[in-house]
Amino acid sequence: MKQTEKILGGLIIILMIIRLFFSLPYFDITITLLILVLSMIYFGFGFALLNNVRLRNIFKKDSYNEISTLRILGGIFTGFILSLLSIYSLFKFQRWPFANEGLLISLYGLLPIIAIVTFKFASSKKSFYSSLLIRLLIFGVIGTSLYFLTTEKILEMRNRDFPEYVEAEKRLMKDPENKELQQKAHEERMKMNTSE
Repeated sequence: MKQTEKILGGLIIILMIIRLFFSLPYFDITITLLILVLSMIYFGFGFALLNNVRLRNIFKKDSYNEISTLRILGGIFTGFILSLLSIYSLFKFQRWPFANEGLLISLYGLLPIIAIVTFKFASSKKSFYSSLLIRLLIFGVIGTSLYFLTTEKILEMRNRDFPEYVEAEKRLMKDPENKELQQKAHEERMKMNTSE
């Protein structure tokens, strides 16, 4: 399952970077589906994935003999936080509501996990903790970067070829209840979609 995680994570990052600079068909839906799959893996199988249990051995009792109950509980909690961080990273990238709030909650949840794993690694020097720490730091850096990246900047980067649409959306962000601005943003979005 580690290979699946690495392939999905790498593919998501590559597609997100490409999407920031080019408007290509089906990229948004592909990114959304890949992040949802990664999030479900963390949420459903975090206890096994984060404790290096192979997918084929996930339901075998022998696979967990050398893993303490605390590590399994830590895997469940860490999987939940990584799942949330994945979902709210998607929210931020797609400019959906409550992205920053969700990212902030996820990052606050990640902090104690990083502290515990750092302490465990410093005291035991086990490769298990170093690989987990690297994974957590990668998620932390990506989540923090997205948190501090403004919605306007994401809008500008993703739609640089359509400045009228960008300006209409920016005005609408400042006054979301204005019907005229909603209509103008809708018209510019339709023009942008038909020209792609």
